Amino acid sequence: MNQVSTVERPRRREYSADFKAMVLEQIRQPGASVAGVALSHGLNPNMVHRWKREDRQRQMLTALSEGHAFVPLQVDALSAVTGEVLPCKSPAAATPETIRMEIQRPGGTLVVHWPLSAAQQFSQLLRDWLR
Repeated sequence: MNQVSTVERPRRREYSADFKAMVLEQIRQPGASVAGVALSHGLNPNMVHRWKREDRQRQMLTALSEGHAFVPLQVDALSAVTGEVLPCKSPAAATPETIRMEIQRPGGTLVVHWPLSAAQQFSQLLRDWLR
């Protein structure tokens, strides 16, 4: 006797945009961790990290569509032998109308020059980048 049985695959849960926004707002609170917030809602932390990445990408696309543009960056070389940072060759670095931020990493130093007139956008970019 032949029997045919069908097993229905469990469907993935779908979460509303409002629920995702609420979770993302909770992880932005001081002292909150992605894992802690995710587990408090019975969610996988990796999924919440994915929501966070997708939200950041969506914000960047929105900023670009609203006319915000990227500013070219001057990346200074780092001597592998001595660890000395070579001086910046950009004359714009000396102007008082710019914000200058230097980030030192093992592979080199990143120097950002940002127009002072766009300080608010710079602070938002920095805040998003550090999350």
